[in-house]
Amino acid sequence: MKRWLLSTVALTCLLGWLVPPLESASDKPKRGGTLTMGIRKDLTHMNVLVQTRSTDQSIRDLMFEPLLGDDLKGNIQPNLAETWDISNDGKVYTFRLRKGVRFHNGEEMTVEDVKFAMDYTMNPANGAYGYTNLTIVERVEAVDKHTLKVYLKRPSPAFLTSLTNIQSFSVIPKGSLRGGVEKPAVFPPGTGPFKFVDWKPQQQIVLERYNDYWGQKAYVDRLILRPIGSATVRFTALRAGDVDIAEDTPREWVKQILEGKIKGVSYVAAPHAGLRLVRFNVAAPPFDNKKLRQAIAYAIDKKEILHAAYFGFGEVSDQRYPKGHAWYIEGVPSYSYNPEKAKALLTEAGYVGQPLEILTENLDVTEAEATALQAQLKRIGINVKVKILEAGSYTEVARRGEFEIRPGGGSFDDDPSVTYTPQLACEQDLKKRMNNLSGYCNKEMNALLEKAAAELNLEKRRALFKQILGKMLDDVPEIYLGFVPRFFATREFVKNFTTNSDGGFRWWGGGMNHAWLDR
Repeated sequence: MKRWLLSTVALTCLLGWLVPPLESASDKPKRGGTLTMGIRKDLTHMNVLVQTRSTDQSIRDLMFEPLLGDDLKGNIQPNLAETWDISNDGKVYTFRLRKGVRFHNGEEMTVEDVKFAMDYTMNPANGAYGYTNLTIVERVEAVDKHTLKVYLKRPSPAFLTSLTNIQSFSVIPKGSLRGGVEKPAVFPPGTGPFKFVDWKPQQQIVLERYNDYWGQKAYVDRLILRPIGSATVRFTALRAGDVDIAEDTPREWVKQILEGKIKGVSYVAAPHAGLRLVRFNVAAPPFDNKKLRQAIAYAIDKKEILHAAYFGFGEVSDQRYPKGHAWYIEGVPSYSYNPEKAKALLTEAGYVGQPLEILTENLDVTEAEATALQAQLKRIGINVKVKILEAGSYTEVARRGEFEIRPGGGSFDDDPSVTYTPQLACEQDLKKRMNNLSGYCNKEMNALLEKAAAELNLEKRRALFKQILGKMLDDVPEIYLGFVPRFFATREFVKNFTTNSDGGFRWWGGGMNHAWLDR
């Protein structure tokens, strides 16, 4: 597929997707109507505490809620819990629930409902996705109707963050799910702005506005979600008027929208939906040689790679967090594009022209990344070949450590320990790598990660992550290229729909319950 760079004018326009669009003062939201969205996948089932990720999570976010929320900068915010206290030893959390919250069946939410959802999740027999997040919990105590105490086995700065999304658990009425891996015929009642009406598998999911929602009530009367697996078919359905929003719209069409070539259609971006990186296999030659890794780090022009592979969309980064996020660490040294320094380090590394291999997946964007990287390395005298595999083989080969250089993707969590530790901590079996695909293992790094995971003082914790990033950048097991956006395409009459970095349908500060139809 042909790739091209955006003009200066277009790049200037792209600044708009760094901030969610706001309605002007003259725009007055209208109530009513049905909004239809084309989505990538269907639901899998209706047990709200099981399979709480991917499309299931995005759909359930419309109906169900966590205790806490997080804003676009990763700051923790009140949600179903209005306030909370932490004991001096960091092991007891006291949550005070929002009063007057009602489930979709009209019953008032109490602390017994929160305790039920947490206890259900903590029982391994139930298969809840949030079980891992709550293994830190020793017990849950209902103090009174609106006060909950959670006792941890040990201090955990990441615990609060784990409560900001429904991957850990959402609050549902006590007794609304039976024990065991149950697949109910309907969703249990939630507390969110939309309530469940109907699900016809592979056809549509129907939701309606919940008029007694405690927060920002939805403007639209009804929301219909239509699973359409093909991005091309979703976009065609949008242009034909069969859907009003299309999820995950290809960037080449967004570029045409931006250039005015496609009329009557707008877009909304999740600007940091995808982290792109280059990973080395540091556990085997030739990339057990740190100077060789550093040479390549200086040889990479990140902006050029992102522009070549993503139609000019992308924001370079030297960390797993974008600038402006609460856990972006200022003052960390990084690699700048410096071909001469790269050549000098190649000499120090003892490289004499032996062939190296880039392993990539058979997708247009990943092949474009690999091709751009190959061209950049050839400029400094590195002989590089590109090997392309289909998705399943690509993943398995990487987990066995059978690669040299591998472009890939990643994401970030609101807590830095959850974000960095799986990628940088030692794994025991290098032939069955799970998260740390580079095979990187350093005792000093492990100690820093463990210390940061237990540090409750915010400033001390930030200082530890500054050390962690400094050491990671020196050892360079992976190179962060930057973030690429994910797009929703919308009909122009859809107003005030915004998303977050994950491309969610609803988030703490916006989403579908803020959207309205100007028609």
